[in-house]
Amino acid sequence: MEQTSTKKQGWPLIGNEHIVNYLSSVLKKDKPRGSYVFLGPNNLGKNTLANYFIKNILCEKNNQASDKVPCEECRSCRQMKRLKTSSKYKQEEGEEDGFEVVHGDFHIIKKDSGQKNISIEQIRELTSALSKSSFLNSYKIGIIKEAETLSLEASNALLKILEEPNRKVIIIMIASNLEFIPETIVSRSQVLNFYPVKTDSIYDYLVNYFNTSRTDAINISRLSLGRPALAVKLLEDKDFYEKYLAKAKVFISFFDQDLNSRFAEINKIFGNSSFAGESAKEADSILEVWHGVVRDLLLLITNNKDLVQYKVLFSELEEVSRRIDLDYLLRINNKLDKGEKQIQSNVNPGLVLEGVACSIN
Repeated sequence: MEQTSTKKQGWPLIGNEHIVNYLSSVLKKDKPRGSYVFLGPNNLGKNTLANYFIKNILCEKNNQASDKVPCEECRSCRQMKRLKTSSKYKQEEGEEDGFEVVHGDFHIIKKDSGQKNISIEQIRELTSALSKSSFLNSYKIGIIKEAETLSLEASNALLKILEEPNRKVIIIMIASNLEFIPETIVSRSQVLNFYPVKTDSIYDYLVNYFNTSRTDAINISRLSLGRPALAVKLLEDKDFYEKYLAKAKVFISFFDQDLNSRFAEINKIFGNSSFAGESAKEADSILEVWHGVVRDLLLLITNNKDLVQYKVLFSELEEVSRRIDLDYLLRINNKLDKGEKQIQSNVNPGLVLEGVACSIN
């Protein structure tokens, strides 16, 4: 099984075994590339795998070991423990913004709170940090999260680093969309594609490693839709779980409400964010959940109930599915697609959500 073989290698990840095998080979040969792009949807474990890869590289004892597993005892491993983790799975969300020094030779760049892009100043700060001598006579490593949000100026500044690579410098870009990263950067990087994990593998992981009840494991593995990090967050953070389901329940309720009531429900789950960047991200996550509800309704209409994501809301979904048809759902789905593009184009997120609500009549 994919999960088991990966876990035997010591990597904190289920699924995407092709990437684990590739990075394991890189470590054994001690020939890392200067630049990587870890590409795929959120909550697949891209940050988790990147952190473990870096931990392997920087471990002081690992340089002499044949199995290439972090010792957890040297100065480097102790410093890496500062990375925020859940009890058994590093999370992909909820971290601080800006520039973070995790380790003397390891730095993280993220969007500053409320900003649309990673700025050139942040890349210059990273460049300065990576240009200094290694504290532990090892590599200097930088992670750029949400690399698709690099500003044009920041991308040009990053390109200069990649055009004149230092053998002992590694840059890992975490991204969900390659379209917004300049081809000149992509062409100089090793792109590693992450894919959703089988529901059965996530179910087994929750049962075997978290002692989750079978009922909860079924519901959460379905809800996560192939994203292990999301599954663990849904399991461990009850408040997050309830808010996640609330987004789906609100959309289902639209089919029985007038327009004013729908707008009121949107305000409950969306509210007023202080920062444009944060409100856009939240609206995008709401649209993702609503897309899942539409997909479930399509599955029910086409007699594929065994594939339903929101199994925990099955009775509500089934009731709605009896009153609508395929063409109607496809029109709503198109409106959701349009809404996601509008958010990327900086249309007011609240208006986008209200526009989707208006499409249900």
